[in-house]
Amino acid sequence: MKQAIAGIVCITSLGLAISGIAWAEETSSANHPNPRNPWPALVQQAETLGLPTEFLTHIDPAFVNITFEDLRTYAAEYHPEDHRMILNMRLSFNEAGGALADLARMTHHDVALLYHELLHAYLDYLYAEQQLRPLTAEDKQVLNFANSQMACHYRFVRINPIRQLKAATELRFLSEQDSWEVMNETWAVFVGWVLWTKLELFDGKLSDSAWTPALIEQWTARLEKAVESGELLGYYEPDDPEERKVARKRFIAPSNGLTPIDVEHLLTKVLHEPTELVEASKNVFEAYQTGQEPPPACQ
Repeated sequence: MKQAIAGIVCITSLGLAISGIAWAEETSSANHPNPRNPWPALVQQAETLGLPTEFLTHIDPAFVNITFEDLRTYAAEYHPEDHRMILNMRLSFNEAGGALADLARMTHHDVALLYHELLHAYLDYLYAEQQLRPLTAEDKQVLNFANSQMACHYRFVRINPIRQLKAATELRFLSEQDSWEVMNETWAVFVGWVLWTKLELFDGKLSDSAWTPALIEQWTARLEKAVESGELLGYYEPDDPEERKVARKRFIAPSNGLTPIDVEHLLTKVLHEPTELVEASKNVFEAYQTGQEPPPACQ
């Protein structure tokens, strides 16, 4: 059983509410959309703002349950065992916990947090034993690639026991659960970073945005800085209760961070970014990897 994924964002049960979509058991009307199926409203808002939506449309609207809580430890959580996404109250309309705040009024940071969690929901949907509708060919490609990465790159890993000491690493053979979680967090951290950076570069106006050589250069500089600082490294919460007494989180060492092919899959098959951005991003990770310790060979 996969444990809760504690990420930058959080979600719980009973259904997702979007900007005035209440959670009460009401019949649908012009003023009160059906709270049992709010997913289309989220997709519509995101599409209007130029945010990525295709992977969201692949998720059955009835799959994810979203609520709000006054979270203390994390900004959000995702619980794959019952497909619950728990968001901090500040992401709700008027911070009242009854509906998701209008995406257009969210900060760039909070939109990025939301997409971090939406990536968790997408992967959860791909791995669900009984999806509510068949997977698309693209979904199957993402799922197959995720399985291949979990079999080695995110399974036999180096971790940083002390995150500040990047050169100090330990070898670990992770459980299937921990491997699944570290891949989830690594990918979700990157997706959140992509959304935040795009919103910053385009001043929030993504619907009519177009990448120029100057913007690609700015993107590359920001990505290089994020990679060098370790900002994009994933982590997991050990499933061993004894180890959790020592460290609540274990961060992956650079050798087992995002790979160029991870970046390519996320940017093309999930976020549908243009080729020039994909190539520039892959080049950053390829250049960084040449100066790093290689990942351990699979056993």
